[in-house]
This record gives sequence, C-alpha cells and structure tokens, in this order.
Amino acid sequence: MDFEFLIDDSPVTIKLEKKDGRFILSDEDTVLKIDMVRVSPHVLSFVIENRSYKIFIAEDRENRYFYLNGQHFTVKETGEKDKDFRGGEERSQEELLLIKAPMPGKVIKICVTEKENVRKNQTLAIVEAMKMENEIKSSLEGTVKKICAQPGDLVDSDKILIELESKESK
Repeated sequence: MDFEFLIDDSPVTIKLEKKDGRFILSDEDTVLKIDMVRVSPHVLSFVIENRSYKIFIAEDRENRYFYLNGQHFTVKETGEKDKDFRGGEERSQEELLLIKAPMPGKVIKICVTEKENVRKNQTLAIVEAMKMENEIKSSLEGTVKKICAQPGDLVDSDKILIELESKESK
C-alpha cells in the first residue's frame, strides 16, 4: 500500500507491505525490513538491521509528531488511503473480534477466561517478542468467545490468540 505524507513540509511517498510477519518499507532509494510492535497507543518499538528503536507519537487533528533518537518530525497525511494502517476504529468489526499476535513471539500469559466479559483496552494476553513483553489489549467491549493459544505457545505474526464476541451482537 502506498502512503503519501508531508514530513516537515517535504512530500514523501513510501510503500508499506506486510510479508512473512515483517513490514517492508520502501521509497525510491531504500528498502527496509522492519520487525515492529505497538507498545502502547503512542509508542512503537521496532528493529531495523539488528538495531532497536522506539518512536513516540503524538497527534492533533491535522498532524502527527514523531520523536526518534532525540529528533522530532511533523507528519501530515495527504491521502485518505493511508488510514487503513492506523488501526483502531477504522478496522472492520470482524478484525476487532479476532485478537492476533502483533509479531512472532511466545505467549507468556492469557489474562482472561472463556465467557468472561471484557472492557475496551483491557489486557487480554501478554506476548514476549524481541525480549520485550507486549500487552495485547481489547479494542472493544465484549465477551471472550474462544481462547486459541496457551502460555508457552510459540506464535507467528497474525496468529489468532483470542476470539471475542461484541456486546452488540448478543
């Protein structure tokens, strides 16, 4: 998928694909393979060429502000098609109900039981990836329909860990 941005008022076009559990980011000159995980709504952790980075993100109505290694960048979206990458409310209802591993790792803990009611942003599972524990949270209020992974399981990226049922569908 192609994304068009203004970064510090300079136009930038990048291509972003997900392949074999990794993100492939490319522009006219460079191709990068990235292992990435969302640590929280405003922090991304990623590895490029065996180096680990954290990006801190803030946003307002028009811009996103990225902080990386002491530098900050202002990013303004220029197209509507890049909203798919943002996640959150733009995802389909079906995607919100399937809780998946964000990247390959090991399931450390399942924090819920089947038929348990869950609230939005409640921690459902913890997956260790890249020596970091990542909390996997619910995107909506609902009920745990099925648990598909157990502590100790090694999981690939996008492996379904938990299936939810929304409150509206009851």
